[in-house]
Amino acid sequence: MTVSFEHPQFLFIGLLAILILYAWLRLKNNHFVFNVPLGPPGGAVFRSPVPAQLLLRFTRLLEGLAILLLLLALAGPAYVQHRTVWLDRGADVFFVIDCSPSMSALDMEGQSRFAVAKKLVTRFARLRPSDAIALVAIGADAALIMPPTVDRKVFNERLALLSVAELGDGTAIGTGLAIAAVHLRNSRAQRKLVVLLTDGENNAGAVHPLTGASMIRESGAELWVVGIGSAGEVPLDYVDPQTGQRKTGVFESRYDPEALRSIALAGGGTFAVAASTGALEETFNRMSSADMAPLRSRTYRLTQSLTGTLLYLVLGFIGLARLIRWFVMGALV
Repeated sequence: MTVSFEHPQFLFIGLLAILILYAWLRLKNNHFVFNVPLGPPGGAVFRSPVPAQLLLRFTRLLEGLAILLLLLALAGPAYVQHRTVWLDRGADVFFVIDCSPSMSALDMEGQSRFAVAKKLVTRFARLRPSDAIALVAIGADAALIMPPTVDRKVFNERLALLSVAELGDGTAIGTGLAIAAVHLRNSRAQRKLVVLLTDGENNAGAVHPLTGASMIRESGAELWVVGIGSAGEVPLDYVDPQTGQRKTGVFESRYDPEALRSIALAGGGTFAVAASTGALEETFNRMSSADMAPLRSRTYRLTQSLTGTLLYLVLGFIGLARLIRWFVMGALV
């Protein structure tokens, strides 16, 4: 949202006129300035009370602000907001994100697997603004935490709040895939996509991963299984959202690419290994560029005038200045 002026020339002309008038008055008064003492001969010079002097300056400040606001009102200020409406429907994309503690492993060029995954999901959403994107989190259980939406602000806020171990210690891959398949079953999007981001094997949930993958295929969705990280000993660092305690150490990563490959095969999808940040970025680039057919859109310009608000302020400032001079200063002088 920005502020624009419909008639900016009025503001420029008004300010220029004020400067010229001020300079002219200064030059005029300099030729005829002399002091006239008030009061009895030999007595003290008359001075108005200090509170009255301060109030007089304050009223002049109010009147100056009123003139400035009046010039701004004449310039026609308005809030301007541009909204893009997509005339063609994009894809329905479900990101099934592993939130188990192992995703906090710091083997992605010094960053955790979880942080890199969230960063690339955010970028994917930005590059495909017409797609309705949903989030499914998997841990000891699985849950739909964000239904399909094109509101990127809401999506990014919820994604940012997603944390490691939010759903406990475990990896319910099959349940997460089944949740995505159920919600995609009645989707009318031309392209449906499910992206599983995980670093481990299925060890929780009531649905077998191959069953969940089969459900994805039956729903007509395209499945991508992305294995993040590598096997072996890796450092781990995260804060348990349940207790608030920070947990660090080294754990044995049980990364099994063949198990993940079988899930992709069961869903008729694609399996990708992402052992580094660069490999994960390349995988997201492949997903983002696929089926990028040009979509029609229309941009609307919405304006909200500020002229009325400024005129009310002008009247308020002038009225306050008049009241101070009539009632308050009259009592002090």
